[in-house]
Amino acid sequence: MDVKPIPAFYCCYLLRSTIRHSSLYVGSSPDPARRLAQHNGRVQGGAVRTSRASLRPWEMACIVAGFPSNIAALQFEWAWHNAHLTRHITPTERITFATNRTTTSKSGKTTRRPGRPRTSLMDKLSNLHLLLRSPYFSKWPLELRFFNEEVYRSWITWCGRVDTVLRREIQVHFDPPQGKPLTEEFTSAQPSSRRSKADSIGKGGVEGVDPTYARLYDVLQKSQFLLDEGESHKCSVCAEPLDYHDSLFAICPSNQCYDLSHITCIADQSLGGNGSNEIVPEYGVCPSCKQSHPWSELMQQVTVRTRGEREARKLLSKKARNRAATVAAILEAESEEDDENEAMDYDSLTAQDVVNEQGDLSDDDQDNASVASADSTFSRDSKMDLECSQNNKPSKLEIVIEDSEDEE
Repeated sequence: MDVKPIPAFYCCYLLRSTIRHSSLYVGSSPDPARRLAQHNGRVQGGAVRTSRASLRPWEMACIVAGFPSNIAALQFEWAWHNAHLTRHITPTERITFATNRTTTSKSGKTTRRPGRPRTSLMDKLSNLHLLLRSPYFSKWPLELRFFNEEVYRSWITWCGRVDTVLRREIQVHFDPPQGKPLTEEFTSAQPSSRRSKADSIGKGGVEGVDPTYARLYDVLQKSQFLLDEGESHKCSVCAEPLDYHDSLFAICPSNQCYDLSHITCIADQSLGGNGSNEIVPEYGVCPSCKQSHPWSELMQQVTVRTRGEREARKLLSKKARNRAATVAAILEAESEEDDENEAMDYDSLTAQDVVNEQGDLSDDDQDNASVASADSTFSRDSKMDLECSQNNKPSKLEIVIEDSEDEE
């Protein structure tokens, strides 16, 4: 099994129907703009429970971003959707409780099980606040972005009611969509989709989210220059020679700094003076320029350089005049790939694959607790059916993404 680099972007999101505001949906995705288009039927592969025309269009009210993998995002998604069950919320803090559900079998036997409660927008936000301040998730390099002003005001209202605040490292932004002025970099002969993507990046809203590695272009280009010239380099901290194949080292992202250091040396140096018992620092300090960089970004750089040859090659071949255009070029190249082949690159996961908070569940509960990777387009059974049916050369299968949760 290939070890993949830390993804460019992964988030959990909260959808709200613009037609019926009480209808909410929680999911996860590496590309929230594309996922929203799928939920609204503009792009192939939408979820079943958001396909009702009476609830469309959906809006993405907020996202929690910064997850180091799809599994990490699924863990958070499951806990957010199952706030009445998750162990990340203590019994004394829990504000959402299971409802009693009675089922009768064919033999007449009556069974009572805890059912999933219906939750309002304020319930979702209050449970989100609890999860972000839980011991497990509060240490993750997460950020919260709101795209809807009404939802953001509700969040501020809730934060004013509770005594416990989030750690300052978890940044909260109100990021509403802005205008989309045309750029002069693109001509009318270029695809309008690429022009619109470039115009949107960094302009706010879900369309302004950069889901690519474009921000790593400069440091990866620097690494190409430093490591391909054949010269040997030493760690700036321990002065030991760097083994390009076996050593894990980071290159300083600062533009005018060419420091190379073992990640263990940077970690030890960054943790040395804070007097804590932490093993992994939140920020790494460059030994040369003394600039501080988020540890998650340093590790993302390292994993792309060591495990993501394909991703790095794609990024370095798509450089444009500015970052927004680079992002647009990468997204355009990805959109041109065959949908089915792209779909098979993702593992179809459920909550039971990544979360085992409650032990064994009944069949009904397993179905209700099921969480699929937002960009997974085939379940395992579907993959088996596809492999078996390929011998008969069937017609092209329609791509359908499994639901992340029940629509409320």
